[in-house]
Amino acid sequence: MRALLDIDDFFVEELAVKANPEYIEAASGDNKVSISFDIKRKGEKPLFMISMSIDVNKSKKAFLTAPYQLHLKLNGFFSFPEGTEEETIKKMIGLNGLVILYGTARGIVAQATANCLHGKFVLPSVNFVELVKKKALPARKTQRKTAQKKSS
Repeated sequence: MRALLDIDDFFVEELAVKANPEYIEAASGDNKVSISFDIKRKGEKPLFMISMSIDVNKSKKAFLTAPYQLHLKLNGFFSFPEGTEEETIKKMIGLNGLVILYGTARGIVAQATANCLHGKFVLPSVNFVELVKKKALPARKTQRKTAQKKSS
C-alpha cells in the first residue's frame, strides 16, 4: 500500500561537523540538539518544501563535554496524490513530513561522522509532536492579537 505523503527529493544546503579533540567519553554530557523548520506550499497542487536546520552542541559550553558540534540544513520536497483532501494534507505535512526529513538527516549525520575522530554519531530521537506545538503557540498568539485589533 502506497503512503499518502511522498518525499520526492531532498538536498543538503549546509553541513558542518567539528570533532572535539579534548572529548573524554567517561566525562561526556548530554548532546544539546536544537531543531528549527519552515514549511512552504508550492502552488495549488499538494507540493511542499520543508527546510530543517539542526544544531548539535552549538554553544561552547555544550561542546566542551561532547564528541561533536554540528550544523545541518536540509531541504525536502514532498507531495500528495491528486485528490487528497485538504484536511488530510494539513494533518500530515507538519508532523509526518518533519519525521521523514529528520530520518533522512539522521542518516546523513551518521554517514558524515562515521570516519571522524569519535566514530559515528546518531542524532537522538525527537518528539515532533511537542516541537510542532511549540512552534504553533507563538503563531496562535499573533493570530489572536491580530483578530482582537480588527474587532476593536
